[in-house]
Formats: sequence, structure tokens, C-alpha cells
Amino acid sequence: MKIVGDGIDVIVKFKGKNKPEPLKFSIVGEDGMGKIIKVDKVLCVEEDKSAGIRSYVYRCQSTIGDELKLYELKYYIQDCRWVLYKM
Repeated sequence: MKIVGDGIDVIVKFKGKNKPEPLKFSIVGEDGMGKIIKVDKVLCVEEDKSAGIRSYVYRCQSTIGDELKLYELKYYIQDCRWVLYKM
């Protein structure tokens, strides 16, 4: 996986006081058009603290086109911001 670091819009589900669970997100494709990707499965969630900035890193998988892809989404808690971290 290579580091992407693009900001994304995400639809999430909150359940009580648990961490947000991503359901789908949109990215801008190579052709400049928006693309919506459904999160098929969240494999694991880890809390990270880099340079004093807390975040949750979600390792996920989805079928994009005809390929099964692994990627990581990162949620910055303080900023309430999502990033497509690695793909």
C-alpha cells in the first residue's frame, strides 16, 4: 500500500459511545469524477498518536471494479476529519 493522504467525505454510523464506523466514502478518481466506495469490511481499528495528534486508523477492504482492495482510512479526532491514508 502506498500513502495517499487525501481528504475524503465519509458516511459513518455511530453506536452509543463507540468509535465511528465508516460505511462509504467518496474520492475523486483519476478522471476527475467523484467515485463512491462502499466499505465492505472493517478488518481492524487502532488508536494512533503521532506528534500529539490522536487518530483512529481503520484497515478496510472493498471490491472496487472487479478487484478486492485493502486500504486504510484515518479519522483525526480533534479535527473531526477523515483521510484516505493508504491504498
